Amino acid sequence: MDFFFENILLISIAFISGGLLVWPLLTKNIGVKKLGTAETTAMLNRQNGILIDLREDDDLSGGIIPQAERIPSSILLKKKEEFDKYRKKFKDKKNQNKPIILVSNKANAVSVVGKLLKDNGFEEVFCLDGGIDSWIDAGLPVRSNEQ
Repeated sequence: MDFFFENILLISIAFISGGLLVWPLLTKNIGVKKLGTAETTAMLNRQNGILIDLREDDDLSGGIIPQAERIPSSILLKKKEEFDKYRKKFKDKKNQNKPIILVSNKANAVSVVGKLLKDNGFEEVFCLDGGIDSWIDAGLPVRSNEQ
């Protein structure tokens, strides 16, 4: 017992560092994986991925990625029939789920919609790391909001 009290700091550090090592294993499949712009374009082109822009109408600064399907997160989260309407678009000819890449300026929107998609059987759900800004910084095409 004396050893414990004399080395409480070292024991605490050991437990904390052990917890930090185990944490990534415990949270591995909770969120959506972040993709860079190169990975995103590759997935769009090679795997017929679907790019979904979750930004609300008042948050479209910088433009819209031409291939992106515009579905504000508020619509997907509030209306089940709206989600069901889009669900068919998210599948390929063999009725298999296509990879989905979410674009938003808000991490909360991505995590909530990502969870909704995963809960509904979509296993390949990703997000564009850095949102529309990273797309623009990479020199990739965008279209104006008015189109």
